[in-house]
Amino acid sequence: MTTKTSSSNGQDIRIIPGPGDSADYQALSLDNGLQVLLVHDAKAERAGAAMNVATGSAFNPERFPGLAHFLEHMLFLGTDLYPDPNDYQQFLGAHGGHHNAFTAPRDTNYFFDIAPEAFAPALTRFSRFFIAPTLDEAYVERERHAVNAEYQARLQDDGRRIEDALSQALNPAHPYNHFSIGNLDTLRDLPEQTLRDALVAFHEAHYDANTMSLALIGPQSLDTLSALAREHFSEVPDRGLTRRTIDQPLILDEQLPTAMAAQSLDQQHQVRFLFPIPDPEQDYRLKPVSFLSHMIGHEAPGSLLACLRQRGWADGLSAGSARGDGRRALLMVNIELTPQGSEHLDEIQTALMAWIELIRERGVKSWRYDEQARVVEQQFRFQQRQAPAQLATALSVAMARYPLQEVRRAGFLMESFDGVRIHDYLKDLKPDNLLRLYTGPEVTGELRSPWFDTPWQYQPVYQGQRETALEGLALPQANAFIARDLDMINDGSTETRCLLDTPELDLWLHATGAFGAPRVEWRISLQSPHAGERVQQLVMTELLARWLEDSLSDALYPARLAGQGMSAHAHARGMTLSFSGWRDRQELVMTQVLEQLMQGEMSTHHVQRVRRSLKRRWQDEPGSALHEQLNRALLQSLITPSWTSEARLAALEEITPETLREFRHQWLGALHVQALAAGDTSAEHARELGETLRARLSPRIPLDAIPELKVLTARATPPLLRPQSRRGDSGMLYYLQGEGHTLEDQARLAILGQMISAPFFNQLRTEQQLGYVVAARYQPLIETPGLALLVQSPDHDTTTLRSRIEQFLAGFDETVMGMEDAEIEAYQQAVAERLVEREQRLGQITARLWQELAHGWTGFDRREQLAEAVKRQRSEQLQSAWQALRSRPILVAGADDGIAANIVDAPWQPFLVTTP
Repeated sequence: MTTKTSSSNGQDIRIIPGPGDSADYQALSLDNGLQVLLVHDAKAERAGAAMNVATGSAFNPERFPGLAHFLEHMLFLGTDLYPDPNDYQQFLGAHGGHHNAFTAPRDTNYFFDIAPEAFAPALTRFSRFFIAPTLDEAYVERERHAVNAEYQARLQDDGRRIEDALSQALNPAHPYNHFSIGNLDTLRDLPEQTLRDALVAFHEAHYDANTMSLALIGPQSLDTLSALAREHFSEVPDRGLTRRTIDQPLILDEQLPTAMAAQSLDQQHQVRFLFPIPDPEQDYRLKPVSFLSHMIGHEAPGSLLACLRQRGWADGLSAGSARGDGRRALLMVNIELTPQGSEHLDEIQTALMAWIELIRERGVKSWRYDEQARVVEQQFRFQQRQAPAQLATALSVAMARYPLQEVRRAGFLMESFDGVRIHDYLKDLKPDNLLRLYTGPEVTGELRSPWFDTPWQYQPVYQGQRETALEGLALPQANAFIARDLDMINDGSTETRCLLDTPELDLWLHATGAFGAPRVEWRISLQSPHAGERVQQLVMTELLARWLEDSLSDALYPARLAGQGMSAHAHARGMTLSFSGWRDRQELVMTQVLEQLMQGEMSTHHVQRVRRSLKRRWQDEPGSALHEQLNRALLQSLITPSWTSEARLAALEEITPETLREFRHQWLGALHVQALAAGDTSAEHARELGETLRARLSPRIPLDAIPELKVLTARATPPLLRPQSRRGDSGMLYYLQGEGHTLEDQARLAILGQMISAPFFNQLRTEQQLGYVVAARYQPLIETPGLALLVQSPDHDTTTLRSRIEQFLAGFDETVMGMEDAEIEAYQQAVAERLVEREQRLGQITARLWQELAHGWTGFDRREQLAEAVKRQRSEQLQSAWQALRSRPILVAGADDGIAANIVDAPWQPFLVTTP
């Protein structure tokens, strides 16, 4: 690892990387003032770029709310050298690239990744966004409808709705409290200025080399990356601008203390306690607010959350800063309430203030700070690799926040304990400096938020102390789970091999030190014939997994803080236990989890809590994003065994704590165990843990006794499947299901999926403006290949959407049938390269190996086989595959506002048969 120090203006800049970071860094300052960070990563198999512009929705003109976001959309729709609005996406799609952008209050960020050999021509297109976008009048009118569709798609999102209501109780002059997305009313021509003129003026007023930061990452040499930066970005205009600041306070002194309530659509009760504080970004070296958030949000026995849980008032708690504007922020304590807890807000407030007072009096100790700093240092030392686009985005934003030399470590710095500075922030955490916001589905109010129509109300301010303040609050003890042995024991990687092989249990190991951290990932599948044969069994398996996590949440919270992750995931064949963390101390967590699963007391209040959580989650499914609902309906209908949320809710009502206890005994008595360990561990240690699994779990069921998941196929086109939705939008998921299951069948549809993605988006999203969410992709179900075409629209019904999709497919028929071999090579290469791309993080390789093991592909070379099959395809074979696909029955899930669901009636069932 080296840190280059050169820059074009002669300034000596040394980028400080993590100890295990093998990349080379170089900082540049171009003649136009643009700050550039180059990252040569020899291990990267893709190249990525991100441009951050230090302006966002906080700087919208008063007359054009949402203009910054609208400009973000418009930059993709043509430049001087590439006026075709489809060119950028088509080029990236043909070379396996991905792109996106986001508009935040203080920043607008654009990013992409692509195959390294296509990086230069991609940068040629990307750079013109910031030099000479056309802002074509024809697309101004079209794209304002796309922005409006994005706004319409979020009208039912509780996060947006609650934030809109909260903004009404804050300082109306602060730009964070203004409308940021934009819609047809805010983005329109005015008598004194057209919308396009406003776009041009905003671009010239804010898009300047001096307010931008660029990160380029790839396997190319630093000299090559430097040449690319100079060649493509030297023309970014230098208008002499500086980054703007926000001078208004987030909330006025005379507005505090205050209390309010807002209505949620989801069946969830929450209370947020918000205290104005200085923006902790200013203290990034010391992280006093991170220290306080850690202390307030602690979940160990004796913590505020643990005591609230004992009372039956809360299920979760988190703390952290919000709405930071560079100078000011809010410290937010968010408590997920039970229905009973929503009736005790004053007592909970008293308990919170008592908890803060206990921290103030006895919690601000150097050893506690040093313990947190030690954990953070371990994270920095052994950082997991990020995808190039993800890392480029993070670096480009950090360049706008921190000194350039510290952009890699700023988020991990905890340099020294400063009790005085911590107490400075604690002074602001007092009742007379508090805004309390309660949200629940029962809230009513004559007040309505202006943009999301959220009912809300002011409530009486409570500043007293309740006699019922919680007893038993106790500060956390020293963390016994922090890893001590961080030495690496593997240099390279071994082949994935089987360490234990019996009919009842098999254990596999992929020992590797390739990711540079003494970490291990475990996946342990507890499979049972009693897991998912009937809906009641599936629900009880889900409850058992949730109970296991919940009952250990207090005891294992210190382990999570120390970097030891644990989760239990229920599925149709049983439950998968996942462990992720440092090799040292991991066995403590695994042993505790197994002991709890086998013999832990299944208390009624724990069962009732997880039962309530599951009920709320399934009740809220009609309010989730419509595209998620449509995809869920498709999977539930085509993969068996699976059941709808309605069926699961009905089964849940019949389950008592006693029936769950009986089920656990039955379930544990008939297990097959399959396990995988991946990471920096030894065969001896993994085998010992495998023997522990066998001794504790006593598996006795062979694998062939566990029912397989099956994919159904249509013998005729079924009617439209409509899930229960309250989103208000219309949407359609049009699924083309393949017939064969061979590698060749999958390869052909994967190539076709790559080919169809960009033109489908361009025609139905960019040209026809049907909606904000438009996508076409390859979507296999287990080994059954398929293509999914999705459109979500605020103003077109499913009849129209289906017609437009089928019109597109008719045109795409001609495209496919006219293809030559040379035309498909780029798509083949993009698919093949993606398939065999080297994993950058331990979690990625673990997920891939686990998936292959679950399907019985114990050669662990499935992706290589598929990539070779992709390379073998020729245009005639793709044409035949397309014709066969188009002749098969169509599967369509859709929703329209005001039209009843039919998913409970299972309209697809008579048309589906088990795939041979």
